[in-house]
Amino acid sequence: MNPLAVLTSALVVVLSAAGCSVRFSETEGSPTTPRPVVSTAPVTNAPAAEPGSAGQPDVPPAGRVVPLGNAPEGLVVGSSGMGAAAVRNPDAVVLFDATTGAVRQTVKTSGAARHLALAGPDGPVLAPLEQSNELLQLNLANGSVTSIANRVGRGPHDAAATTDGTIVITNEQGAVASALPAPPPQPGGVAAVGKYAAVADVQGNGVWVYDASTRQLVAQRPVGVKLTHAVALWDDLVAFADTDGGAVLIERIDPEITPVARIDAPDKPYGMAYDSQRHRLYVTLTASNVLRDIDVSDPTKPRTLGGVPTVQQPNSAAVDPRSGAVLVTGSDPGGASSLQIITPDLLPPE
Repeated sequence: MNPLAVLTSALVVVLSAAGCSVRFSETEGSPTTPRPVVSTAPVTNAPAAEPGSAGQPDVPPAGRVVPLGNAPEGLVVGSSGMGAAAVRNPDAVVLFDATTGAVRQTVKTSGAARHLALAGPDGPVLAPLEQSNELLQLNLANGSVTSIANRVGRGPHDAAATTDGTIVITNEQGAVASALPAPPPQPGGVAAVGKYAAVADVQGNGVWVYDASTRQLVAQRPVGVKLTHAVALWDDLVAFADTDGGAVLIERIDPEITPVARIDAPDKPYGMAYDSQRHRLYVTLTASNVLRDIDVSDPTKPRTLGGVPTVQQPNSAAVDPRSGAVLVTGSDPGGASSLQIITPDLLPPE
């Protein structure tokens, strides 16, 4: 079973599943292990960055659009072609065929998730349930719940699995069990980079990096205006959505945080997905119902290839690794709730 590292607005804690123990590295401070650091950055306590509020699309969305639950948000696609999306009222995780959008199974949950993640290429699905304060792990193939962790504080928001098997959870509210190094004022998106977890602060305080093997803060610096989501690219690169700054920022995490590139992305960039085979980064512009397609094969010189019209309120995106198709959630509640499937032939050419 995997240990859980939970990052809250008050502290970082480490929990272990039943029968497992948490072991701290004895090589702390060695030449190959970064020394723990203490953040000295000035802290801004401000309202969190949020997606733009989009009206009905002015242009018909590209590709296939199928209804999907209510207010879908949080989206993943596994290597088998099975997808998962979180929905609310009623709360559930919907499993569907990523090619057609056909629903295969609806797994009822005790709360709603805003983010989903994959612990491996084909799962399990990590589902932090903000309302019921649980982390579920779901089998992507059959929807069975393989694990439930309920000591994750209030409002678990996002999760990522590092290479040492630790699941790092960002938690926007409240305290949990035991203190570890001071986290961001309001942690949001998290991306795993090897054994490191890079965490965005949604109040505008930048990026915090933790070593999952030692449970220590190893780097911190101001980045952007107000970040929301984070997605790992390749090697030690991470893209952050600077939602209030109208940009996507590529940073190198080694574990020091080094700026690599800034990509203009107006209209509240929010949802992101990375195609590792084609080195394409997809970003949803939530205020204008557009999916931006960016070539990041040279991360120091990213190229914006164009935009694709989306469904209303495109809060989440994912890539089907088999075909390169891009999936987008129409997260507006009610009749506009939908899943959009954009096949590669409808994406901007290189």
